[in-house]
Amino acid sequence: MFIRWFAAVLLSSMMLLVASVPAMAEVKSSTDKIVGAFMELDLDESESVTFDEYKSMVDLRALTRFEEMDANTDGQVTDEEYRKFWAENKAKWYRLHR
Repeated sequence: MFIRWFAAVLLSSMMLLVASVPAMAEVKSSTDKIVGAFMELDLDESESVTFDEYKSMVDLRALTRFEEMDANTDGQVTDEEYRKFWAENKAKWYRLHR
């Protein structure tokens, strides 16, 4: 539960930061937006993203997904829990045809 709270606080902080930046006159392309979102991982403001900064985002996403699969919150995902998760979320997380 701490992780969910932490993720919510982090997201709220990022949203406040973005909201406080004056609007730019230029229109950003979808690539500019994606690159901008990636560069938000640069927590030390070095103008580059380190592996550790990137991995912290990946770890948070993996933990969030694991918590969604672990329905009874015992820290383990059973066959039944994973089957239920798959049935309810396969279109959200996975593409059947690549």
